[in-house]
Amino acid sequence: LEGRTVATGLPRSGVRLIAERVLKAAGVDPAKDITAVSEGIDTGPERLKQGKIDAFFWSGGVPTAGLEKLADRFTFRFVPIDAALVAKMHQQDDTTGYYRATNMPESAYPTIQNGSTVPTIAVSNLLMTRTDVDPRLTEWLTRTVIKSRDGIGRHVHSAQLVDLRTAIYTDPLPLHEGARRYYRSVKP
Repeated sequence: LEGRTVATGLPRSGVRLIAERVLKAAGVDPAKDITAVSEGIDTGPERLKQGKIDAFFWSGGVPTAGLEKLADRFTFRFVPIDAALVAKMHQQDDTTGYYRATNMPESAYPTIQNGSTVPTIAVSNLLMTRTDVDPRLTEWLTRTVIKSRDGIGRHVHSAQLVDLRTAIYTDPLPLHEGARRYYRSVKP
């Protein structure tokens, strides 16, 4: 990406934070080595198609509507973020240890991926509440979200991917007692 025009997300966004950390781990200074522009998923795909940017960062569930639309009318490629780069991110400071290496499934954007997975990073999305909320309420809410994931997933695809085996991992935040009760009640 050095010497290229790269959309690194909007100021103060999670995308910008992740983009800067990925670039730093790759040895690319976003202030000197690229022409960073403030574009997000709402404008990045069209700017890429128009040739106004060379790449853009995005963070979200897969598939993302903006990328699906782009894949229907424009050929692009994903830049892999492999486990070695994620390990370098972990070395930056104590806040970067929560990123994990994973693969985007080959089914996310089939016309672009041609049956291949893409190495990338994952970031947890957490539903948060205050610690003083009644555990019965958070247990009920957790149960409702988990049991409704297919219905929610028709509108927000990533909800279909919620996995009971990994949902309990909320580091750096503690799991609320009500959520803990629910997960224990469904433990095989």
